Amino acid sequence: MSTNRLSIATISSPEFINIEGISPFASKCEIKVLYLGENRNGSYINKEVATQMAQTLPGCPIVGYFSENQDDFRDHGDQMIIDGDGIKFRCLTTPYGFVAPDAKVWFQEFEDTDEFGNKIIRDYLMTEGYLWTEQYKEAQKVINEGRPQSMELDEKTLKGHWSTDVNRGVDFFIINDAIFSKLCILGEDVEPCFEGASVTAPEVSSTFTRDDKFTHTLFTMMKELKELTLNNKGGNSMLDNKEFVAVNAEDAAEEVIEATVEEVAAEPIVEAEPAPAEEVTEENIEISLESEDKADLEDNIENQDIIEDFEKVSEEDSSIVEEEPVIEENLTEKYALLEQHCAELEAKCNALEEENSALVAFKEQVEDEKKDALINSFTMLSDEDKKSVIENKAQFTLDEIEKELSVICVRKKVNFNLDEEKATETEVVSTTYNISGTEDNCLPPWLKAVEAHKNAE
Repeated sequence: MSTNRLSIATISSPEFINIEGISPFASKCEIKVLYLGENRNGSYINKEVATQMAQTLPGCPIVGYFSENQDDFRDHGDQMIIDGDGIKFRCLTTPYGFVAPDAKVWFQEFEDTDEFGNKIIRDYLMTEGYLWTEQYKEAQKVINEGRPQSMELDEKTLKGHWSTDVNRGVDFFIINDAIFSKLCILGEDVEPCFEGASVTAPEVSSTFTRDDKFTHTLFTMMKELKELTLNNKGGNSMLDNKEFVAVNAEDAAEEVIEATVEEVAAEPIVEAEPAPAEEVTEENIEISLESEDKADLEDNIENQDIIEDFEKVSEEDSSIVEEEPVIEENLTEKYALLEQHCAELEAKCNALEEENSALVAFKEQVEDEKKDALINSFTMLSDEDKKSVIENKAQFTLDEIEKELSVICVRKKVNFNLDEEKATETEVVSTTYNISGTEDNCLPPWLKAVEAHKNAE
């Protein structure tokens, strides 16, 4: 560093600034990261592992690969380049935001509809993040409309093992530990590994309430007050068989806590000096007993005043309870109307389910024909090469079939140069293409690591 640009901190104390909020150029978002159990990419994550993985979410980047031509996000943006130096991968994603260091992380159940139209309850791992919507207009589209999301795991720290479901004969990679490397925004037409995973504006988290710390504090104070009253000499248990109703408990407790903190802060700290020893006499004992009785009486009077205040609150609340029968009648009427409306909706839902079943069957037929056409298009591979894909095509999507066959082509060293007549022996064939082919949907890096692990076994 040049000497004319040296800047050395002095020994004076730093002056910190109280920061509240975040940059106005960032917008808060809500992320459904993954769901528990098995998923259609052949991996399995239980709740204990997901909880451990969640520790690595704060600070995790939110990325995406946006296509100007299609005016939407695409896949993970991994590009494979084959040239004279071998096979290389290049990442095309851009950081669009991050998971806040103090973000809430929680599990939430959702009712999903699977690819066959069946309803299924899934437990999702969720968190909050921020997107730079002012710098990137496409990020604002995510907040306004929502987009699918696909997590990326660090392949170096990914740990797990393969296991077979005996009943179905399906292999699953059981993940034992992993670190989140990225959360990737996908295009609207790109299907994520975890069907319901998404990045949206705050929805579930917007309904969270404040911590009930104030109510808990007030309850603790009342409990201590009751114990004090029962233990005082000559005191009456006025709190027995009495139920206290806390009206505006949070505000009341907050005022009590703030006032107590201010009083404690304002009081000077004085070290108590040891009192000189006094000679024990009958006169001293009598004076001490009189002082204790007087103190007990004052405490009882003060406690009774507090109890009377609580009783007033209970009486005021009981007057509100008297009006409940009228409210109950109105609620009964509304409930009956809602029941009728619910029955009508259920009938419509049943009709739609029947219609949907026919559509799902037709969709499966069309998709099966597309899979056959795609497999047949790989004429450079023999039937033996494609045997495993053909036998398991029902378990694969079109994108997965294309990726699997493409990888087989690379392993078989298929010549990708279509103009063989112009090529010479000294020429180096260099081909760059996306793994996902025409669909722009590619295999995430962590799944490549899983595949490599499986092949190694």
